[in-house]
Formats: sequence, C-alpha cells, structure tokens
Amino acid sequence: MYEKITAYANIFEDNAVPKADLPGKIESFSNDFMQSGFMVSDAMEAMGERAFAGKEALKKDAPTMTAEEVCICLSAFIQQEAFIPGILLDLVQQGVIPALIRRLKELDV
Repeated sequence: MYEKITAYANIFEDNAVPKADLPGKIESFSNDFMQSGFMVSDAMEAMGERAFAGKEALKKDAPTMTAEEVCICLSAFIQQEAFIPGILLDLVQQGVIPALIRRLKELDV
C-alpha cells in the first residue's frame, strides 16, 4: 500500500546518495507523497503536540506511531517546506523522515 513512499527508505539512509543528489530525491519524495492519497490537508492541526516536538522526540516516537500518525507528520513537514525552505532536507539529514518511512514500511507488511 505504501510501497512508492517506503521505497525512499534506502535512498534517505546514511549517505545512500551523494549530497548533491539529495535535494532532487527529496523533491521526488515530496511529489510522490502528495500524489499518493496519504497527504493530510489539516496535518499541522492534526499533529497537535507533536508540532512542537523536537527532532529527537519525533525519532524516538516513530517506532510506535500508527500509519495515520506517520502520514500526518510527513504531510505537515511537506506543508512546512513551502514556508521554511530546506526543512525536508534537514529532517532527512537528522534522521527524522527516514525513521518515519521505516515505520511506515514496518506497518505495510
């Protein structure tokens, strides 16, 4: 169900692609997620307290999130990119998005 999105897990893992290629891969991920049907339009509101959580807290919570929670977080991050350019790149490099994608992959078994 989430194959197209979870295929990015290996791409975003520790230096799997050259740094110069990462922005293009992130843009592809963002576009694929927006077209997947899993995008949550009110994600920022739906994130609730998580909207204020730090990167480490989000990574720590990822292994116990539901698929819906993962999609809410990813949707919120994609929406934030319009206002905070570079946030997706930072979240990939800090391991937050890879952790969320790994969780989605676990749930898709």
